[in-house]
Amino acid sequence: MYLTVEQEKMLKGEYGWAVAKALEIIVKTGEALGAPRLVSIVHAHVSGVSYSNILEPGLAYIRSLFEKGGRARVYTTINPGCVDYSGFSEVIDNSLRGKQQAIDEALIGMGFKPVFTCIPYYHRPPSPGEFLAWGESSAVAVANSVYGASSNREGGPLTIAAAITGYTYYAGLHVPENRVASVIIEPGDPRVLDNPGALGLWIGENIRDIPLLKNARIDFYGLKILLASSAASGSHALIVLENITPTGTFRVEASERVMIEYSDIEKYSGTGPLNGDVLGYIGCPHLHPGEFLEIYYHIIRRGRLPAGSKLLLTIPVEVYKMYSDKVHYLRKLGVDVAVGTCPVVSRLARKFDGLVTNSGKAVFYLARYFKNRYLLTNTEGVLRAVYGQITG
Repeated sequence: MYLTVEQEKMLKGEYGWAVAKALEIIVKTGEALGAPRLVSIVHAHVSGVSYSNILEPGLAYIRSLFEKGGRARVYTTINPGCVDYSGFSEVIDNSLRGKQQAIDEALIGMGFKPVFTCIPYYHRPPSPGEFLAWGESSAVAVANSVYGASSNREGGPLTIAAAITGYTYYAGLHVPENRVASVIIEPGDPRVLDNPGALGLWIGENIRDIPLLKNARIDFYGLKILLASSAASGSHALIVLENITPTGTFRVEASERVMIEYSDIEKYSGTGPLNGDVLGYIGCPHLHPGEFLEIYYHIIRRGRLPAGSKLLLTIPVEVYKMYSDKVHYLRKLGVDVAVGTCPVVSRLARKFDGLVTNSGKAVFYLARYFKNRYLLTNTEGVLRAVYGQITG
């Protein structure tokens, strides 16, 4: 791999142990992938920071980088941790607060922004062609597919390394020749687009190459759900969205066309009867401010949740700061709102029989925790379920 004079100095330790270690990780990863050189990034989004996922080895690694001088050289944001940062959630287990705090202190000490969210594009929307080093799969898919930026799906250690050095390897989706859609997907029934979570799961499970989705008449909130779902079930980091993905950031050389019918995605709508102790969950990925407000007004029109019902919303720290009064009002109505975390990277404080959600990603990662799981069409469907308007 070709390295500049500055990069050579970094690797030799002239900028300190932390920078040398970080660049070593990037260089070795790049060499394994055949990268000819490194590229400068403008934004790192650090994942793999939840103590419930990385435990003591991860904590020790992060703290070592901080204590030995690691500092952010580029704008860097932080993925969710494993605790509710408001301290009021009854669904999220906060018993690991001390361990998570130790991780957070090291990350913040290195100059990373404590946004604790999986939607970093809310804080800094990327521009077409920008090089990023993001580690949250759903965020990477949005960056590439909606904004036309350039990021591979990176592991947590590499995102921290990229933040400390300001570089990543030039391979994968950073290379224009690799951003080629070879499969055209066309919805054969308008109802397919009404359930973006199920559509995303189907794409992830059935399409291996980069697809182009025609007639992608889905609002931004639905695209978040679709891209997160496909990234979970199939590791997709780029889906070209017709009339949405910026031109010039992809090519189409399609040799295959696939028609998706409603019957193809019906199987993702649930298994088993909707009964027992059921958790309704909205906020995977985290809710945007506008999305949160829409759901807030839906809920207050309905009033207090029925006894025995449970609804969880997960939001970024910034949304909590903006609408803390509304969050507290929702809690008075029986809604659980967790801040800066989600069930995927945390532990639940109690067991549930079933899951009702609009998120294919949540279904994919949380299925093992529930006897029955449901993916309903949209937010309205989840709310109808938790208010007792759907019984099975």
